[in-house]
Amino acid sequence: MPDRQEYLCAAGEMLEGLFPVLGIGWAALDLRTGEAEVANFPEAPSVSKEVFLQVCREHPLIVGYTQGALGRSRVLRMSDVISDRALHRTRTYQEGLRPLGVDRQFSVLVTPPASASIRGWAMNRGGRDFTDNDVDLARTLQPVLRLLDMAYTGPLSGPRMNRIEDYSLTAREREILVLLGKGLTGVAIGHLLGVSPRTVAKHLEHAYAKLGCTNRVDALRRIRGE
Repeated sequence: MPDRQEYLCAAGEMLEGLFPVLGIGWAALDLRTGEAEVANFPEAPSVSKEVFLQVCREHPLIVGYTQGALGRSRVLRMSDVISDRALHRTRTYQEGLRPLGVDRQFSVLVTPPASASIRGWAMNRGGRDFTDNDVDLARTLQPVLRLLDMAYTGPLSGPRMNRIEDYSLTAREREILVLLGKGLTGVAIGHLLGVSPRTVAKHLEHAYAKLGCTNRVDALRRIRGE
């Protein structure tokens, strides 16, 4: 599989091609610790990680998601949750968006709304708002983006596989066990790797034998050193 940075670049390029924008942003935020990951595509003037951390807790979209605006939707436009007049009074706009010429933003979450850890994509524009067709397309893409995020979860979340190198597993067996540990099903792993669920099951069967166990729960405990 490609590494995480390659995944983020490829996904950013795809979204940029589908939604004509000034820029695409990725952000992962742990509201409990304040830890964040921020990336922007293409690499152009954008909201820095430092500014994002300063304004994130009052960002209209983050507030909208955490407070359950529009139910449990994972796709929101800025204009869905705040008026232009109110937006222009926020620190988010004054310090983060206005210097970039951005006053329209549209986001796609890959985590459940109202969770303590928020990860997702944001598309930025100036002037022309995003349409209902844009929202519908994003809702179609969201399950795919969610699956990819699960596979490429970074250091903000996800258990460590501390003991995986202690066993004589093949590269493919290790790859499948790591994805299994991130919550993906055999079918989802097969889609991601371009193999059949039967092939995934066969790799797991061989891995279980090497680990001295018969199921995924015990296998994951062994490679995590639990």
